[in-house]
Amino acid sequence: MARSCEVCTSLTASTGALVPSKSGRLRRMVFDDRIIALCEEHALEIRENDLRSLEAVQEHFLEPFPGQRSLVSRRSPMERRVFPARPEGRRAADGRRAGDKLD
Repeated sequence: MARSCEVCTSLTASTGALVPSKSGRLRRMVFDDRIIALCEEHALEIRENDLRSLEAVQEHFLEPFPGQRSLVSRRSPMERRVFPARPEGRRAADGRRAGDKLD
């Protein structure tokens, strides 16, 4: 599976603007047992600012407008695809359970 820069992808999703990377090469960096795929520009920015933890990387890469969410998530894109929110792979039912009493 081809990967792309996580910061560029999140920036495109949050702003709707196409953010092309100038280089096609990806750098994979490890922070707190989490591998982050970054383009050379964002990897260089991390090195220049001497960011050493996932929390520091998340605080550095924020959305450019009010809302200020991080462009780097806590979980990798692979983890989000492999592990569903519920272990049995389905969502909780809407409404009340059949055994609930209405008072």
